[in-house]
Amino acid sequence: MHGKKIFAAVALAAVSLAAGSAYAADVSQSKTISLTGGSIDYGRSLTANAGDTFRDRWNFTLSNIGEISAAVTASTPGKIDAIDITGFSLFNSAGLSLGGVKVKSGKFDFWTLDTSNLVADSYYLLITGTVLTSSTISYGGTVNVTAVPEPATYGMLLAGLGVAGFLARRRKDDKAA
Repeated sequence: MHGKKIFAAVALAAVSLAAGSAYAADVSQSKTISLTGGSIDYGRSLTANAGDTFRDRWNFTLSNIGEISAAVTASTPGKIDAIDITGFSLFNSAGLSLGGVKVKSGKFDFWTLDTSNLVADSYYLLITGTVLTSSTISYGGTVNVTAVPEPATYGMLLAGLGVAGFLARRRKDDKAA
């Protein structure tokens, strides 16, 4: 009889754990952002339940060769950590990715990501995380894009410097004569 009670307790505990995980939801989203000024702030505020997860995708297009510097932060006021940012990555249209660097985790989560020499393409930032409490949570970030001159631009710059040097030398020779 004592063995049946232990079995029943174990079965009840297993059902309780399974029921708790059944309530966890995926609260992901996908949005497109525009990098018109070379920089954009993005973020999300959501009301979710403890245990819910998200894989938010922020889509954008890079029209020229460039460098990207991006960050995401989540700060929790009070004594309880409400959100855990678990990943921050950049993907291109072929699915190749570059992972961000976790700088700080806890009541204040902070991730950074820096790249160079990205070609014109469609990209997206993927932010993954877990909701730790049943309250309104939020995170935010910034994407900065710096244009990188194409090799032809450097060629024109060097040619211009060569012409300016030739003209300066020619003027010097004309004054000496």
